[in-house]
Amino acid sequence: MSRHRFRPTLLVLMAAWLSAIAIISHTLLSAEINRWEAKFDVDARLLVSELKQKLDTNEAVLAGLAAFLQAVDRSDTASTMRYAASAAAAYSHIYMIEVASKVKLADEAAFQASLRKNWRADFTIKDFGEITQRKLKDENGKSASWPILFMYPSLPESQAIYGVRLETVDYLSRSVALAHGNVKPVVSPVFSLYEGGGAYILLQEVVRPAGRSSAELDFFGDTMMAMLLIKTQALVPSRPNDSEHAHISVSASIASPGHPESVLFEQNAPPASDLERMILPYFTRQLAVDNVSQPTQMRFSRQMLWHDFIQPEKFMILLLLGAALLVVPWVTIRHYLSLDRAEIEQERSAYLATHDLLTNLPNRFLFADRFEHALRNWQRSGHSFALMLADLDHFKEINDEHGHDVGDQVLVACAKRMAAELRSGDTVARHGGDEFVILLANVHNPDDAEMIGNKLLAAVSAPIDTTAGAVRLSCSIGIALCPTHGSNLDDLRRKADLAMYHAKDQGRSAVSVFAETATDAQAAPTGAKITPFPPKSVA
Repeated sequence: MSRHRFRPTLLVLMAAWLSAIAIISHTLLSAEINRWEAKFDVDARLLVSELKQKLDTNEAVLAGLAAFLQAVDRSDTASTMRYAASAAAAYSHIYMIEVASKVKLADEAAFQASLRKNWRADFTIKDFGEITQRKLKDENGKSASWPILFMYPSLPESQAIYGVRLETVDYLSRSVALAHGNVKPVVSPVFSLYEGGGAYILLQEVVRPAGRSSAELDFFGDTMMAMLLIKTQALVPSRPNDSEHAHISVSASIASPGHPESVLFEQNAPPASDLERMILPYFTRQLAVDNVSQPTQMRFSRQMLWHDFIQPEKFMILLLLGAALLVVPWVTIRHYLSLDRAEIEQERSAYLATHDLLTNLPNRFLFADRFEHALRNWQRSGHSFALMLADLDHFKEINDEHGHDVGDQVLVACAKRMAAELRSGDTVARHGGDEFVILLANVHNPDDAEMIGNKLLAAVSAPIDTTAGAVRLSCSIGIALCPTHGSNLDDLRRKADLAMYHAKDQGRSAVSVFAETATDAQAAPTGAKITPFPPKSVA
């Protein structure tokens, strides 16, 4: 079975690779985010610059109108109309140009009658509440009013505004009071137009030297209020749909004197997804527009979107990083798994070369190596050892009667039982067929070896369960000791073999220790019976 082992080196390599990928990805993403944030700052300042240009234009147009009203004849409405038309045509964000004249309360009736006779027969000086049904609290002590006399363009929906007293308009009353006697323009709060939409008014008082007009109609008088009506929607910076500006949310607020900030306009970017809002950066900025008379705050926000990052070249980089994140660890792990498999195969090959395939016991090659270790140990420390040969009795009959499969089961069971009876320093190996060889370490006398042999004999003699049923058999064991009977493997194995055959001759199921005699000095054929052999056997 394959063993999956993550070595420390693999873990270090994986950690280093993942750290490198994380650092590179973080660096790329941080650089991209910084680039987008810098672009956001530039875009925000461009939008501020565009709005500031319009606000500065308002002041310039109002200053020009004030200068024109100081110079124009008191009744020259035609010239005033032409001037207003040219100004409005040049600056599309200026919705309307208006002029109100200061009229003393005592002169209101005569002034109204004069305008009805020489200008508009339906002209009436009135309060703003008369057309909006919104009453304004009267201010005691006023001595003059400011009726609206001039509007360009004169739209049908705004005709009702003619003659309205400025001071009766709730959102203009304070601004009119502040503009009176002030050489600088004053801005009103943002309000809803009578004809619809949001707007604010930039107004400035215009005073010219007293005098009488040669004409019968004294239209503008000596003191006027020049006004620019600016629709807030016209101040929204232009942003092409294909521009990155389209993804920036913009809002602007203007603060008029004595009033809280009021919203000029808001323009929201297309909504982002919940995942984009959760993961991607969100930029915000608040910038002030440098304009004295129209103090404005602009607020910008930009939610990063997926497509900001998934551009062809950046997508390829992220794709390569993602592929590297997956492929390199996969290749590395495969490499280490290959090393593990090679090591397992090497270990298995070494095991097969030194062990018996059926019983998993050491084979004769490994046994020879163990014998050399025991021999060197005896030579160094003088610890003697014993070699035993165990041969199963009548094993051929089991094969013949029950088949080789049952015979293999018997061999495996005997091998396990023998190994279980030995000490940790001893070795049992399959010598071939039904014969086993045992190496007993640190055996001081034949009795010790004989005792272990009897234990092996008893273990093998117990019934063995097989597929053919319980099988009984015995074994014959021969023992030779080093250095008593020899000091090399061949001598000890030969003498143990002679002792084992002596045990078989004594009736099998016996343990026999080799004993040297004068007759043994002559070569005897394998399996020959040695008559004077002492009866060192146990049935």
